[in-house]
Formats: sequence, C-alpha cells, structure tokens
Amino acid sequence: MRAGLRRIVTAASLVPAVLLAAACQIGDEPDVRESAPATSAHGALSEGAADAPIGQPTPSGKVSLADALPGDMRPKQPPAQAGPMLDGQALPTNQWWTSALTGSLEQPIWARPLAVKNVGNGLAVSSAAATASANAIVTPFRPALTVTGPVSTAKVVGYGAFHVVLRAELRDGGSVEITVVQGSPLLYLDFEGVTPSITATGAVRRVGGGGPLAQLTVAGQRWDVQAEDGAGWRQDGNRFTVNGSDRTAIVVSRVPDRVDTAGWSEALAGAAGDPVTRTTSYLAHDGAAGTVTQTLAAERRSGKPAVWALLPHQQTYLVRDGGTQPIEGTYSDAIGTLSVVRSAAVRVRVPMPGLVTEVPVVPLTGPARAAVLADLDRDLADKPATANGGSYFGLKELGRLATVAEVAKGIGALPQQQAALRRLRTGLVDWLTYDGPGDTRYFAYDRTWGGLIAVPAEFGSGDYNDHHFQYGYLVRAAAVLAEADPGFLRDYGSGVSLVARDFSGTLSANGPDGFPPFRVFNAYLGHSAASGFAPFADGNNQESSSEAVAAWEAVTRWGLVSRDAGLTAYGVTHYALEAATARMYWLGENLQRPAGYRHTVAGIVWDAKVDHATWFDPKVESIVGIQLLPLTFGSLYRGDAGQVAARSARLGKDIGGPPRAWGDLFAADLAVSDPAAARQRLTAKLPREDSTSRAMVRYWVEMLAAYGSPQPAVVADGPYGLAFGSADHPRLLAVNPTTAPVTVTFRKKGEIAATVVVDPGQSVTRRL
Repeated sequence: MRAGLRRIVTAASLVPAVLLAAACQIGDEPDVRESAPATSAHGALSEGAADAPIGQPTPSGKVSLADALPGDMRPKQPPAQAGPMLDGQALPTNQWWTSALTGSLEQPIWARPLAVKNVGNGLAVSSAAATASANAIVTPFRPALTVTGPVSTAKVVGYGAFHVVLRAELRDGGSVEITVVQGSPLLYLDFEGVTPSITATGAVRRVGGGGPLAQLTVAGQRWDVQAEDGAGWRQDGNRFTVNGSDRTAIVVSRVPDRVDTAGWSEALAGAAGDPVTRTTSYLAHDGAAGTVTQTLAAERRSGKPAVWALLPHQQTYLVRDGGTQPIEGTYSDAIGTLSVVRSAAVRVRVPMPGLVTEVPVVPLTGPARAAVLADLDRDLADKPATANGGSYFGLKELGRLATVAEVAKGIGALPQQQAALRRLRTGLVDWLTYDGPGDTRYFAYDRTWGGLIAVPAEFGSGDYNDHHFQYGYLVRAAAVLAEADPGFLRDYGSGVSLVARDFSGTLSANGPDGFPPFRVFNAYLGHSAASGFAPFADGNNQESSSEAVAAWEAVTRWGLVSRDAGLTAYGVTHYALEAATARMYWLGENLQRPAGYRHTVAGIVWDAKVDHATWFDPKVESIVGIQLLPLTFGSLYRGDAGQVAARSARLGKDIGGPPRAWGDLFAADLAVSDPAAARQRLTAKLPREDSTSRAMVRYWVEMLAAYGSPQPAVVADGPYGLAFGSADHPRLLAVNPTTAPVTVTFRKKGEIAATVVVDPGQSVTRRL
C-alpha cells in the first residue's frame, strides 16, 4: 500500500484574506478546520507525503549544478529498505523514521510514547519511563512485548506527515504491515499468511475474561492488545496467540499511567483493523492575531477519531474545542510528561515572534556611531575563520558578510556596505555555478535520495546532516544581496530557490523538481532534526536550535525578496513553530525538566534523550552558545527579558565569571535584558564567533538600548513589524524588504493601534 502519498500546497502569502479563504478550500485541511481568518492572513499550506520523482533540477539564468558528486561526498547509504511503491522517488531524510529506509529496524524508531525495533526474534515494543541524571534525561528502550516472529526484511511502503507504514517479511513465512504513528500510543498490525502472536518479555499478568481484548500488565505497565471482533487470545505462558477467527489485524496499545478506564476503553474500541491511513499538517499564519496555527490531522480507515499523546508544547498551545476529548492519564518522556486526548485533529496555535526582515535604522551619533563604523572596518579586515571553508564554514562566512552589509546599510555607511556586497556576490556566484572538474565550491544533485549536496561537504552533509544549519546561511545572504542587486536575483535566484527547497521541503510552483516532500522539519515534533539517516539508538537529534530558526528566517526573507508567496508562507509558519519549540525544549523556557537534571538549557535534544552536551565541545559556553548563533535581526524570538536575565545569571554561576568563548553572542543575548551591561562587554578583546559580525553585535546592543526589548502585547503584520519597550507606549518598528510600498498594521488587544507605510527596502520607527 502507499498510505497518504500526496500533498497539495495551497500557499497564499501576502494576499487578501478572501482569496486565502478560497485557496484553503482546495488544500488538505481536514473538515474539522477553523475558517480562514477574516481580517488578515499571510499564509496557509498543507504538508504531507507527495509524489516526488528523482530528477536533475534545471535552474534558469546563470546557475549551474554538477550532475555527479565526488566519491567521498556521496551518501554513504541508499534507501535500500524502500518498498517497490517508493522506487524512483525522492524520499524524506532527517525524519524520526528515516533509519528504517537504510536498515531493517536495527535501531529503534521513537514514535512517542511507543518505540519499536527489530530484535531478531520479532518486533519489540517499548514505552519505558524516562530517567534523569545531572547532565542527561534518557528514555531507555526497554521492550515490554515482542510481536510476530523473526523478521527477515522490513520495508517502508508508505508514509505521511507523521506516520510510517512498514511491511515486514517473516523468516518463518507470512508478513505483517505495521503502521507507526508519531504521538500515538496505538501500534497497528495487519498480518498476512501467519497467525498474530505477541510475547511478553517478562512476567505477565492478564486481567479480565476472554474475547478480542487482552489486558496485560508487564513490569508494572499496562498494555491492551486487541484483535478484530470475533477473535480471542490463547495464552501459553507469556505468549499470546489469536484464535477463533481468520481475521488477522491487531492493535498493541500502551495504556496511559493513571488512566481513566472508561475513556480509554471508548477510545480503543474497534481499533484493530482500523489503522491511521493518512496524516497531514496544515499551517496558517494570521497576521492580525500574530499567530501561526498548525492543524495535525490523522485519518483512520473508519473515519473515527485517533488517540494522541501530546508533547509539552502542544499542551501549552493547544486550541481547546469541542472536537478534542481529554483522556485522563499520562506518559513519561525525556522532554516532559505527555497528556492524552482523542480527536480527529489536534490544533496548536503559537505566537508569531520577532522576525525583522529588513535592517532597522537606529539613529546613532557621536561615539556610538563611531564605534559601529570602526567595527565595520574590522569586520571587513577579518579573514574567514577557515580559508577553504566548505558547506558549513564557507557558508557561515557568507552569513557574516550579509550582516556586515545590513549594519552598514542601517547606519548609512555606503562604502562598507558596497564592499561587503561585492564580496558576498563573488562568494554566492562561486557556490551557485559549477565550472567543471577543477571547481572547488559548488552544488551537485544527488540521484540516490534526491537533494543538493554542497561540495566540499562538511559535518556529514553528504549524508544530509545539517542542511538547514548550513544552507540557511547561503539563502539569507542571497536575500540580502538580491534586495540590493536585482541583477543577482534575475541571474541566480533560481539556484537560491533550489537550495531553499532542498532543506525546507517546499514544492516548486511548477510541480515536483527532484526533492522530497519534506526534509528537516518534523511536523509532530514542531521542530527540525539534523541527522540525515539517524543511525543512533536514541533516534534523531538536533543541536543548534537557533540555526534551525535562522533557516526559516532565511526562507521567509528569500520568499519576500524573490516574490515567492509559497516560500514566504512556508518560512513564516515554520519559523514560528521552530521558535516556540526552541525556546521550550532547548532553552528550557516554561518547561519543567525532570528532577535530577541540573540544568535549564539543553545542548542536544534527541528523540529519546535530552543532553547537556554538544557534538564538538563540553564547555558550558558552547552548550548555551550553540543555541544563540547566528545573530541576525530574526533572533528576537529570544526576546523575553526575564528569561534572558535568568539565563545570563545561570551561565555566570556555572562558569564562575564572564564567558571565555563566544563572548559576543552572550553580550548580544544579555542586551535584551540589560543593554548597559552588554555595552560594557564590547571591548577590543571580546571573543568572536565565526559567523558573527562585531558591528552587528554593537548595533544590536544599541538598538535594544534605544528601543527596549520586544513587546508581545502589540502585534504587527509579520514579518513586517515588531513593537519594543512598554506595552502602553511602545516604539513601533516597520520594515519592508520588498520592491513595493507596504502598509504595516499594529494591533493591541485586537484593535488597530497604528498603521505605518514603508517604502521599498526601508524601515520606519514610530512611538505609539
């Protein structure tokens, strides 16, 4: 089967609300959706699975791609476990289930609250409680049940936005189709040519009578195993086998701790033979309310509502309506306690935080202006940290030059702006053109998975690691250059759009163009994952939450500059979700970590673990600092002054003084709560992070000193404005990176507070 393999994008960015409402009707939004906003909406799209044939993209203008990769930079593994229906398709990497494409479930697939793994004698199912230590919170893989017999092969035969369908061939004959749904405590299994059986991995106690439902207790956990109606279960020690029927579908379900028995029984009734067949994520940005709403839909064969285990951010931002029925009970997870609901869809509404897509003009005079100008000159005198930098360090340098150009524009330093833009153009053109075998920097199309590989590949990006971290620098830098240089947009814009589509997963307006329907973003988790193939026992992971947010800032800015409405909508909506989860799961804001974990910040968040660590350095500055780079005007999502003050105090206590590395990042972070203290740190010897401009740090500090921290009580049409300072008399900032005038509306408590007209490429500030 091929479950839910299609996607229709209905992006309608920057169009009147009435047109958006019409566009939404043809998308994949489920029938339970809300109406489109009646006042102001800037984007709506639906994402799920889609047909995406592998094929070399054909960019226009002066862009050129290599059609082959150097041998040492090709993906190390093919999607060998893709089923026949997926042959020839560009397939998602970076997902929670991607490891199932490269091996026969040798590593666990973490669906939360369930995890499954091929353990040799069958498919093991785990739902163990998380345990905390000083520097880690771990959910162990501790099987309670083993389903089927020995598995010879396990193929991926279908997938959706947050589910995957596997077909396991059994060594002793027969097969089983397994539907694993992220966030579902139900595992659906449909057997063919073999009688369903399960084995408890330890002592088991069964309660209740016969019939299709076996209620089991294993190691203190309750598991309900249900066969289709008319079947029963025969017990032989710790093994249970279906008898009395030729029906072959069962459901294995982990019963929540402290469950409401009546509500659970109703939710589980008839689940065997009624799997989830399609999952989608529908996203909409309401500019008037300053929110992004994600609607996660799980369609079952019968049309009945599904059972959901909600992650902490989903609980915090859940839109509670009559279609969502709470079920008493919880599950343990490394990132926090999961609650349970029954619904056809789950709707999550997050704030659209600070995203400034144009340089704000800060009126600097005297010593402050002189200091920024001096820093601009030092920035231009600096050589790249890595002279021959590849897909990460080389693209970070483009990001640094882009911020130099932005600050120079903001302060009116035309010579420095032009110098930075010239270097930026040279670097971008070098990456976006392939000149033959002697070329040292270029992009090549990979026909194994369907994607772009930057050569030379760094940090495993040939295996699709870190594409959003790396390519986001290029896309944002290109947006800065294209705004100032329309010729670059004309000649090289198609190549930039391809790079953006590689990591974002958006489809071209002209249809499939050789990329999978999604790449780094995990819809149910609300954030991205960095490992391309996730060959780890703890699942997939992401280290730098801030580089992930910056990638969506880049997509948004490129969408605006290139006038691509779909890309803009994709960037805005994913920026808001990624920012919300970055603040919660990595920075620890408004999240209760389990007792025993000594920190608030996490360095790496895995599917099954939270680590106070990094991949590259054990210093506390690195663990916190990797959540703060790159510094751009899109970094204002970390604009809560109280949270910043607490983070700075914790850091000083942990390291016993000021930061010893990346002092520029920590000075900029501190400026949100205490600009004067941050300004005192801006000395000539302040340690600098590779992607960070000295002038940007100083300009950022002066901007916050003049404007105050972001003010969420006043909402602007995003991504065109932001309010700062007090709620009563804020300073309004309106920006416009496009080529036509825009009118930015600011609202307070839903009422229009001000409208500001902004000319192309300009910013305007006003007191309310």
